[in-house]
Amino acid sequence: MARRAPTRVAVLGGGFGGLYAATYLAAADLPEDSLDITLVSDSNHFTFTPLLAEVVAGNLGQQHVTVPYRVLGRHRGFRFICGRVDGVDARTGTAHTTAGPVRFDYAVVALGARPSYFGDEELRRTTLPFASVADAVAIRNRVLMAAEQAEVETNASRRRRLLTFVVAGAGPAGVEVASEIRHMLSHVLPRYYRLGAEPRVILLDGGDRILRGWDEGLATRGQDELVRRGIDLRLSTRVQAFDGQCVTGRGPDGDVGYETDTLIWTAGTSPVTRSWAEPAAARDSSGHLSVEPTLALPDAENVFAVGDVTRLTNLRTGDPYAPVAPIAISQGVRAAANIENAIAGRPAEPYRAHHAGKIISLGNGVALVDLLGIQVRGRPAWLMYRGAYLLKLVGTKNKLQAGMTLLLNRVFERDLSIMGAE
Repeated sequence: MARRAPTRVAVLGGGFGGLYAATYLAAADLPEDSLDITLVSDSNHFTFTPLLAEVVAGNLGQQHVTVPYRVLGRHRGFRFICGRVDGVDARTGTAHTTAGPVRFDYAVVALGARPSYFGDEELRRTTLPFASVADAVAIRNRVLMAAEQAEVETNASRRRRLLTFVVAGAGPAGVEVASEIRHMLSHVLPRYYRLGAEPRVILLDGGDRILRGWDEGLATRGQDELVRRGIDLRLSTRVQAFDGQCVTGRGPDGDVGYETDTLIWTAGTSPVTRSWAEPAAARDSSGHLSVEPTLALPDAENVFAVGDVTRLTNLRTGDPYAPVAPIAISQGVRAAANIENAIAGRPAEPYRAHHAGKIISLGNGVALVDLLGIQVRGRPAWLMYRGAYLLKLVGTKNKLQAGMTLLLNRVFERDLSIMGAE
């Protein structure tokens, strides 16, 4: 008898949702060689984004938070193609990519999100995003270069502008990067540089509190800690423009302006959904793909969407699931399990979140943890943060390297090299 061709599965996007979907399918309880799994990403490496703030701080480097997909694929059992996904045709089972068409019987769309500037091209051009390891290195370089220039700058106004850093967005990413920059400017760099001015970190947000979606009491304690550290927190303040030298915005008392060379943007994201052919995929008002409870697209039962490209409501709370790594992971696993169910002739199962809690570093050995309703802060929370992320790091080599580097950092000096400089 002729051997049956393997079922082709295309995983489009390689963030947490995509990687865990591909990994689950490669280990699925199906006959050997019955699946042909292809992961497509426009980056050739996976990035452990929860530790990007540690890269900004110089505690970790790119080698600690990235793993090549080809290495992961070789060990976990999927094929990798480096290319950008430009469109998906569910009717013909084709993903259109810059590396050529990828045929599939089932697909998992996990393209993630990108920084959103609300249509303002000047903000896109002048700000530093914080979404990738390259972004983290660029921010780190900017901080170090500002210190280098401030040491020799004779103009006091120019020196103050060099040493002022504005972060837009007080969600987890903004809070973490602002905390690490403040620690560098206050405790690390003064040991090596004569800065000549008091550094300033300004954290802006359009809401009336930091960390929306967190327990209000815990977020308030985190907010108090940021202020105690010297971060200039400006709430109910929205950025309107940045010309490379001054951030202008609107605050509760009117127009505001902050002279700075650096605006770091964490104020919003938009889903990367690209174009769709047959059938036209339904989207909500913010551009997220609409999905069934099983994570399948309404008019394409062989295509699933997970992570930041979709916005699914938690029926228990009535709120959308948070765009965080644990949710993307569990959605990727559920989508992959439903593909396994379909191949095995079993019904698809609805997605239900298994999100134990939230964790965020405030830098300098302080963190906030909300684990199954149990709230921890300060040093114990920071130890939990470090331990949890070291365990969750992808790749045994990365775990060992990162753990050893963090231990050595407590004995030896932090790396102050500007990466990529000639």
